Amino acid sequence: LGDIETFPFVDPPELRNIRDGIGLLEELDAVRPDEEGTRKWLTPIGRQLARMPIDPRFGRMVIAGAETNCLREVITITAAMSVQDPRERPKEKQQESAQFHSRFADPSSDFLSWLRLWEHIETERKTRSGSSLRRMCKKEFLNYNRIREWWDIVRQLERSAKSQRWVINKVPAQPDVVHEALLTGLLSHIGLKDTMGAEYTGGRNARFILGRGSSLAKK
Repeated sequence: LGDIETFPFVDPPELRNIRDGIGLLEELDAVRPDEEGTRKWLTPIGRQLARMPIDPRFGRMVIAGAETNCLREVITITAAMSVQDPRERPKEKQQESAQFHSRFADPSSDFLSWLRLWEHIETERKTRSGSSLRRMCKKEFLNYNRIREWWDIVRQLERSAKSQRWVINKVPAQPDVVHEALLTGLLSHIGLKDTMGAEYTGGRNARFILGRGSSLAKK
């Protein structure tokens, strides 16, 4: 297709957005900057990402999960991050919903909390009818439609993994291995905590804090 910046789109994106997108692909090791405009521009990782039905950041994590034998956990977590949070917190029932959701909190990692929630839903799904599962979700302040969307993305990623002949691990992976795989897609999201205060300094001098709902917020 040639140079993206000069391609005659009907409604062209802003140049800043194009350059940010290419910058992200460089960060993910999906393209070679010095090979732009040639067939060698896409790296082997880039070609794998192009086949995956998911955001490139999350796709990069899945590739790392396949390489480090934690594919099942990484697929579950990335699929969860691809949809709107299924945990609902109505203003009038914040304390009650927080009590239900606290069962899934992992004190060491918000990412691992997704695995706990997934295991709970999968266990209940095997023993309940569709209508019973809906009622359970409503009672426990979980959005059933978002959970269905989560399931769908997991299945799509599993099919994509099988098409690329990746092995989905049956033995649970160690948390450190899972986190290392996730980091491959989050390099620009790494932050350094201030010695004084709760703020972090991230890439390009971005400033951020951890949300109150995080199990790590006060650590």
